Amino acid sequence: MNHLPTRATTDVAAHPPVTEPRPRPHLVAVPSLPDSSRTDDEDGSLVAEYGLLAVVAATMCGALILWSRGDALTNFFTTLLNHARSIVAG
Repeated sequence: MNHLPTRATTDVAAHPPVTEPRPRPHLVAVPSLPDSSRTDDEDGSLVAEYGLLAVVAATMCGALILWSRGDALTNFFTTLLNHARSIVAG
């Protein structure tokens, strides 16, 4: 006597239905509320600090541009490569 089933049977409990994947949450930028503990004097000094920082950054960029226009940049990289070669040559 053959105990094997004659046709394929499926058990619904063994194979739960396929569900759609959960959607990923989208990150949304939420504007922050101003800090109520700050006073107007602190806001003004913060603006002045950022302004001073911008002036310093612009000055440094200008100095870098002037320095790179001459042969200083070429000499810097030549010296750097020569030093690296001397280390490798031992």
